[in-house]
Amino acid sequence: MKKSFAALMLATFFTLTTSNYNISHAATSVKEFQSQTTISQDKVWTVKFNFNLNEETINNSNITVTDDKGAAVQATVMPGDTANTIKVLPKVEGYTPAKSYYVNVSTEVESLGGKKLNQPVKMKFTITPRFSDGSAYVNGAEVRTLKMQYEPIISNQYQTFNLSSNVDNAQYKIYVSRYNKKLWKYEDFQEWTNGYTTASLGKITINKRFTSDENGDKYKILVYVKRSNAKGNYKDINTDYDNYYIDYLRCINSISNTDIVNKSYVTTFVDAISKQAKPGVSTTSEGGSGWVGASYNQIKYHLNPKNFMDQDGKYAFMKLSYTNDSITVEDLNNILMGRGILAGKGQAFFDAAKTNNINPIYLVSHALLETGNGSSKLANGIEVDGDNGKKLVYNMFGIGALDSNPDELGSRYAYVQGWFTPEDAIKGGAKFIGSGYINNTTNNQDTLYKMKFNPGAPATHQYATDINWPYAQIRNIMNLVLQCKDPKITFEVPVYK
Repeated sequence: MKKSFAALMLATFFTLTTSNYNISHAATSVKEFQSQTTISQDKVWTVKFNFNLNEETINNSNITVTDDKGAAVQATVMPGDTANTIKVLPKVEGYTPAKSYYVNVSTEVESLGGKKLNQPVKMKFTITPRFSDGSAYVNGAEVRTLKMQYEPIISNQYQTFNLSSNVDNAQYKIYVSRYNKKLWKYEDFQEWTNGYTTASLGKITINKRFTSDENGDKYKILVYVKRSNAKGNYKDINTDYDNYYIDYLRCINSISNTDIVNKSYVTTFVDAISKQAKPGVSTTSEGGSGWVGASYNQIKYHLNPKNFMDQDGKYAFMKLSYTNDSITVEDLNNILMGRGILAGKGQAFFDAAKTNNINPIYLVSHALLETGNGSSKLANGIEVDGDNGKKLVYNMFGIGALDSNPDELGSRYAYVQGWFTPEDAIKGGAKFIGSGYINNTTNNQDTLYKMKFNPGAPATHQYATDINWPYAQIRNIMNLVLQCKDPKITFEVPVYK
């Protein structure tokens, strides 16, 4: 007896057909469908058979989703809208951008008559390389707006969520996940509401407190929504739902306003986010699948200066230009002690910083990073044979050292610039660094925040696309400042219109 296993099809009704299957005999080979790309994070797959199914065989053992390494993914399997279909729903918060997965159907799926497929099937699909802020399912309740009362929130405070939906009888279920800085990933979501909850006057106050360590903590907020007194159209391992929405919150111990000056910009905050959200402008590696496009809410979290006004975070706004003589040569030599070839070069860094209008702490921090604390080949000298004969050249900031061949390219650049002593390399490198961003007359990007986000002209002349780049640098810079005897640091915080 011959039967055909008709299709795996997308929600857009694009059908992938197969050959006929003899369901009365076993086989070990796997039939693989044509792979699919640029799939949305919230993708719901429909597996369609040409016979009605025994619902007892529709389960997460017989139909699975695995990643490209074969690890199981916590997708949800349920009967489809007709007796011959199965729905495969995404994992909590959707699939990971730029990552590949497989839908797998085993031979244990049975017809109502008890017959099985003779051959397992699978299909590979790859998610679009950009984060989204939630699902976009139609014919159900949606989260239209979410605004938190406190952004950021102070440790041990309660949070109130202001919510709106496209339906009048919406109910919400809120889950929270803290970012684990040691493991570099979010912890499992925990429910903070007591089941689905109606927003009284559009508000839900959670009877749990957000907490933070001394360096501040990041939280991901996952809000499910559905109509009251109705089952959600979809489900995952947490709950049933019509749609879900994701936002981010920073929790800090206190706000630090000391040594702060504000600078106003004509750009609105919303306009700045929109420009940063254009393709190729803002990226993140948060999902663990490499650099991908950041979502609107991910950008909003990192772009909002208020989120980083704690004692640590505000170093993203430290002036990188030379503001005063409070950081001394002695301070710099103390910092550089034991740092390879950079040891004892405090005077050279001080002079180069002052001459080129650069904060000496930033200049030293940049050199320590690029030279591996003074240990790199470029920093310790590479012999180059050029028009002026063989010369030992130095490069303290990795300038011109492209990834394809950093030592050769960086040393040849140094030769052309005439960096034949460590001091030459420090002085020349400082001029290069200062002219590009800090002293740039058009953009004047003299804070880490401005180097990335450029509030004067958002999404242009950016040092990096990584939305976390300014904050990834502050720990090193802050530690260097703390080693100085009496540093007087100025922080310039942008104020959007």
